Amino acid sequence: MREHIPLFVSMIAAAAGGLICGPWLRRIAWRVGMLDRPKVRGVHGDTVARSGGMTIVASLMIGLLAQMLTAQALGVSEGYLSNLEHVYLLLPALGIFGIGALDDIRGLPALGKLGVQAIAALWVWALGFRLDALSFMGLVEVNTGWLSLPMTVLFVVALTNAFNLIDGIDGLCGGVSFIALAGVGMYRLIGGQVELTLALPLAAACAAFIRLNFGRPRCFLGDSGSMFLGFIVSALSLRAVRTPAQAVDVVPLFLLLSLPIIDVTTVFFRRILQGRSPMRADRGHIHHIALLIFDGSAPRATATLLTMALVAAFGSIVAGAEPSFAAAALAVPCGLFATIYALGGYLNPRSLWHAGPVTDAAELLATKAQREGPEPSLRDASMLDIMKRLELHGLELVDTQGLRQFALGECGKHYLQVPLYSGGRAQVGQLRIAADVALRSRLAFAAHLLLPLYPVFIDLLQRAEPAPLAAIVHQTTAPAARQGDIG
Repeated sequence: MREHIPLFVSMIAAAAGGLICGPWLRRIAWRVGMLDRPKVRGVHGDTVARSGGMTIVASLMIGLLAQMLTAQALGVSEGYLSNLEHVYLLLPALGIFGIGALDDIRGLPALGKLGVQAIAALWVWALGFRLDALSFMGLVEVNTGWLSLPMTVLFVVALTNAFNLIDGIDGLCGGVSFIALAGVGMYRLIGGQVELTLALPLAAACAAFIRLNFGRPRCFLGDSGSMFLGFIVSALSLRAVRTPAQAVDVVPLFLLLSLPIIDVTTVFFRRILQGRSPMRADRGHIHHIALLIFDGSAPRATATLLTMALVAAFGSIVAGAEPSFAAAALAVPCGLFATIYALGGYLNPRSLWHAGPVTDAAELLATKAQREGPEPSLRDASMLDIMKRLELHGLELVDTQGLRQFALGECGKHYLQVPLYSGGRAQVGQLRIAADVALRSRLAFAAHLLLPLYPVFIDLLQRAEPAPLAAIVHQTTAPAARQGDIG
């Protein structure tokens, strides 16, 4: 027990450091321009500091310093002060943090960031955090040979970016990181190992950050924080999730990191299927789907996804302890994630087939609207073709007073309602879409594909003249102005 005291001290110090340093670092972020401003693809309407990365790194450093000083004072420095892997792994991680911070301030090209991430991943491989051998459900072990290097680099780079991609709603990336780091700690409960001595204080730092990020967020992780966490978590998990023969146990590793792995894989292939660049941002990540399912409630979406990630992490521990349970451990969380995609319409072959043409047509109409104005463009034949492909029965734009400002077809009683925000901040109205068959999943996918037209919808609503009070009273009592839902 005595040898674990430095770990407990480091966790307390990291959490306290995050809560104390967080407000101060947020002010620094405002001064240097490390800010997240409202945007169409965003879910927030306020400008928020991207100081979460600085808070996480500062908290970790405070925790490690407390850990080492405590270990030295207790005379249990073996594995703490004597283990230079702390420094060796943190150096590339800090490089990732630095390139992310520059991206948060001024923006950097994607290829430049990928280059730095690849160099950092090479460093990880050289330290021994690598995919040298793979074990599948305790039945088969495969030596990767020369493929170890490219597989390790691909894994680390993909996870580094996957954590960045899931950082779209409050608390999600920090929560997933906390769960994954706690899982790493469960695998390495014997003190003196780099996986444990780094994982636990970093998990405590994530917990402190969530306190600053959830509810009404005071700071975001930014690219600096999300990529730093993704890099560290991917490296530590490669060393932690191993069989007694030191092969990487594939099923527990996948379950421990299931949410970011599933999200980045799904997004990659969906964008290719749509004929889009895999590097091109959109609003089709798993948290965006959850937001549509939960009517825009970020807390409910985050809580649901984190619960699924926690179930998967528990399955990882079970599968690691008893490989015969690996299939069952895989089935439950994968089924839960598949349910989210099914409710969002992402498992509908017909919707996926039309995704590319609809996205192309929507982007062309958005360009046309800049020349000819919003309403003529939305009444173009291309818009009718989009509705036909998506099997939409009606599309309406309703302002904040409940007045219908634009309509194609009729939405009737059952429709999906999507709030529209000007600059991400002030709500200017709602988009209502309805299909012949009131399937929420089909409408959720349609709402995603119509995203290029959201600025056009917002422009049209902003141009609408305020209606007289009598008209407002009459219109708000009409069926089209009532709240609708999909049965």
